[in-house]
Parts: sequence; C-alpha cells; structure tokens
Amino acid sequence: MDEWEYVDASELQNWKGARICLTCQYFTYGVDASCRTMVACKLRQQQLQQGDHLTKRCRLWCPTWQDQAGWCPEYG
Repeated sequence: MDEWEYVDASELQNWKGARICLTCQYFTYGVDASCRTMVACKLRQQQLQQGDHLTKRCRLWCPTWQDQAGWCPEYG
C-alpha cells in the first residue's frame, strides 16, 4: 500500500450514516515502516486520506459479507 496514490477527493462524497468507506467490502488498512496506520480501497488500489474512511464514500461502495451472512455464519 505504501506505493499507492491517494484517492482524488472529487471521487468521494460526504455521507452521514453506515454506508461509509469503513463499512465497504473493499476497505482495507495496514501499517507502514514507521508503524503509522494507512487506510485504503482495495478495488481502486488507492489510499484514503486519514479520516475520510469515517465520513465519506464513493459510488463503488458495496456492503460487506456480514450483511448477508451475519457475524458468525458458521454457528447457524
């Protein structure tokens, strides 16, 4: 992820509610060599600015598998 560019701000829209980058199935995170957290979109292969994952989303937003299967599908 270190070499990925950042998502252009014009591709994201402000959003209030649960459908934000953090809840998208393409959302990912990791740490760099300095142990700083990086957040990114796996589909775009681009990083997100810190904080954008909490308040924004894009047109590619897709629900996570937990919405269909539940938190513990192997239990049922």
